[in-house]
Amino acid sequence: MRHRSAAWLAAILAAALPARADPGTDALAPFLDAVASCAGRSDLSLAVIGPEPGQTAWSREQAEEVRLAVESRLQGTGRVRLAAAADVVRVKALREGTTGLSGPEAEAQIRAAFAGEASVFLVEPRRAGETAAFRLQAITRSVACKATSEPLTVPIRVGAGVADVDAEMERAVRAFGQAAPTVAAVEVCPFVAEGGHSSCAGALTDRLVIALDAESRSANRLLKGARLEVRRRPPGTTCTGPVTARGRFLTDPERRSWMEVEFQRDGAVLAPSGRRRIAVEGLGCDPTPRPFLDHLAATARTDGGRLAVAATATPFARGQRLELRIDARARQSLYCWVVAPDETAFVALPVRGNAASLTPLAAGDVRRYPRGYGLDEIVAGDPFKNLFSCFGVAGGLPPELAERWLAAAPGADGEARLLRPPEVLDLVERIRAVPGLTEATARIVVP
Repeated sequence: MRHRSAAWLAAILAAALPARADPGTDALAPFLDAVASCAGRSDLSLAVIGPEPGQTAWSREQAEEVRLAVESRLQGTGRVRLAAAADVVRVKALREGTTGLSGPEAEAQIRAAFAGEASVFLVEPRRAGETAAFRLQAITRSVACKATSEPLTVPIRVGAGVADVDAEMERAVRAFGQAAPTVAAVEVCPFVAEGGHSSCAGALTDRLVIALDAESRSANRLLKGARLEVRRRPPGTTCTGPVTARGRFLTDPERRSWMEVEFQRDGAVLAPSGRRRIAVEGLGCDPTPRPFLDHLAATARTDGGRLAVAATATPFARGQRLELRIDARARQSLYCWVVAPDETAFVALPVRGNAASLTPLAAGDVRRYPRGYGLDEIVAGDPFKNLFSCFGVAGGLPPELAERWLAAAPGADGEARLLRPPEVLDLVERIRAVPGLTEATARIVVP
């Protein structure tokens, strides 16, 4: 009973005490006083623009996090209303999606988003550990007066990989915009990993596309009507176009990671980034460069609880019958091919006109390829090293992909068609994007 009375008494005292002021909010009082003096009114409407686009102290995500923290602190003062200056893209998308605004109406709403007694910028951005330091600088609508705050700090999430990479991508895109401000379209070529294949090349291509897409939707471009179309080329294809973005991923003997980005127009270099050291830990990729077959096997979406493939001999002797065991541990349709080190491939399953290969496998089914499908035996001959790779899909591939796959498959009327590297790489990327996919691989080696 005694401890309950103590707790009750503590609650009463806490309720009676005045609320403790937020020191971050209190620090803004002199700044807001100066802005009010500039604007000539006490009830302020402020448009928080955020940091300058050219800053590299923070990644794009961190800059947005800092801007939102500033807005939260300003609202906490109870002295300001916020205009949607930095959110014009969201406003525009919302309006177009719900009301079908005309061009002039959309432009009018964007201009309204910047309405306010002053625009607030984040200047002198710095990053120290897990904090962001900066000053607020307010410029009145008439540009006749400005006010600058004392230094402020807010906590930020620090993810070295993504933050560093995004900062470098933003730097490269900014240099490109300065070198070619009127470019209306850019072809993004897949990053190339020096010394082999690495999943980090694909991850870096993703980050470059994101940076260019953000630039294409920037408020500055929208207000000027300066459109930028970003097109991503499939892997393995020749990257052509009046303006291209090309990247290279490298690792050095100390296992440090580097990247290079280069924009070209009609073969002339516009804005090379130079070699930039990056941290890839936050990208969820493996920086190790590998030969193609090793890379394909290492990045496969394997799940031994659903699908397993194994060669019956490792290696096969010349003259020995080649055979692979396929264990289906869940119901699924099977798509298998034989991939060579030179990035070419032949489809092995299904076989057009072969009912056994076209029928989905049930959970617990075990098949032997090729004789388990009524196909001719294959006898090991000349030395080679290939990869037998299978995709398992519960409901089958989407119609377009299934049609492409079967068009290259063997049938009663002919052999399988040789798939060239661009098509192999494109199929891998597209099939791996299918939800619920499982992969299994096995080496076929004849020494």
